Amino acid sequence: MPTLEEGQVFERYFIIRWLGSGVSGEGYEAKDVMLQQKVTLKLIHPWSPLPDSAGRQFFREMQGISRLNHPYLASVLDYGENNGQLYVARRFTSAGSLLGNEGRMWFRPPLSIPDAIHYTYQLAQALEYIHSQGNLHGALTFSNVLVLRGPNIENDPHHEPFLLVDVGLANFVRRFGQTQALPLPITSAPEQLGKRVTPSSDQFALAVLLFSWLAARPPYLGSPEEIEHQKLTETIAPLRTLNIKVTSEQESIVRRALSIYPDERYSSILAFARALLATIALPTQPGIPSEPDPTSGIFAEPVPNLQSAPIPAPEPVAIPEPTPPTPDIPTSLPEPSSAPQLQGNQASTPVLDMLLSPPGEVQEEGDHVESSLSEPLPGPARFIIISPYAEGSQEVVLEREEIAIGRAGSSDILLEHDAQTSRHHALLKREDEHYIIYDRRSISGVLVNGQKLADAAGHILADGDHVRIGNYELIFRSATLSPVN
Repeated sequence: MPTLEEGQVFERYFIIRWLGSGVSGEGYEAKDVMLQQKVTLKLIHPWSPLPDSAGRQFFREMQGISRLNHPYLASVLDYGENNGQLYVARRFTSAGSLLGNEGRMWFRPPLSIPDAIHYTYQLAQALEYIHSQGNLHGALTFSNVLVLRGPNIENDPHHEPFLLVDVGLANFVRRFGQTQALPLPITSAPEQLGKRVTPSSDQFALAVLLFSWLAARPPYLGSPEEIEHQKLTETIAPLRTLNIKVTSEQESIVRRALSIYPDERYSSILAFARALLATIALPTQPGIPSEPDPTSGIFAEPVPNLQSAPIPAPEPVAIPEPTPPTPDIPTSLPEPSSAPQLQGNQASTPVLDMLLSPPGEVQEEGDHVESSLSEPLPGPARFIIISPYAEGSQEVVLEREEIAIGRAGSSDILLEHDAQTSRHHALLKREDEHYIIYDRRSISGVLVNGQKLADAAGHILADGDHVRIGNYELIFRSATLSPVN
């Protein structure tokens, strides 16, 4: 039951109607009788009195939050205490939040990929600014993203449909009050189960919003207990099966931001958004700021118009035409009898067969196959990754001294779709002029040309070597190595 009634006057605010309740308190549409303007009035923790120490902390935190000034944040107009009741007044929008009628109609998922990433980038800028000022949001959900206007149907590069609200309020109530036994929102990060909140927690929440925009459903479904278990075990619905237009790279970015451990997510929420942005727009595209200053409040560069941005076609992998094996040259792949046996539709790699078979020739079962990937490609060393879960192959340039390979969101080479792949499966290290691969005590081991590595022993990779990790095939291509920065 609402604390305030229609027509009641609270402090200097005339109550028009009740808007709803949340973790932090109750919201009302009200009129500021002094300034003669509509506001959203929020009563903070109206269910029971807060101790005096909590009130003093509220005023300290609101001093900083009220000074926040960013184009994607709803400004705080007033805050205070009236007869023991804490309150905040902020800008009012008639369309409400993304959960309101207009929000559900205008931004009905699944959204187009450029739109979803554009909106994510916009919210990330506001959150990065909040973090740069020493604050956290702590409870980002669809209900505290306000709708200013409809979708960007006119491709306006300055289109700004959202405002972010309620910075720090839910986090304050969870620390100092009682939340009426309400479960944490689906967007809350795993560490928030223990009442720990970091900037990375906001990144997790934003990734849940993006996933929902792309898949038309959240990444977790079930009871609060089931959702908690899914988060703690990184049991995430495969995004590409829910939206076939999502690329494997985009799914990998989202999954990394949804990692159970904060240090396995991106270094900042803006780094997460920029990684997404790079999948749909060239880095040098006009209108995309390369290094916006989050502390400036208002960014000098406009938000890029991603709806009209061309999606670059992937460059073809340059693989020399293979040659038939000769009796004098040993093959680089093992006899079929010694190859690892897989089950079901995981037992073959048709893309690999096409790469290694001469044009017009079908490789028969039991044939000896020799990799003719013996001439180093121009440029740096790289892996060509062939996955049974995606069409085509992916090329990863090896640019670091140490490269982690596995299913963990922090992996440099992320192989996330395979239960046979461990979270921290393998480590690739550059030593002198060689790359050496090590097994990190994985579940299924690391096989190089069909031979399983010993736990502690590394293997120096040669050009054309085939590395099997779970059901993924990685072809190593060497090159003239250049110094690593």
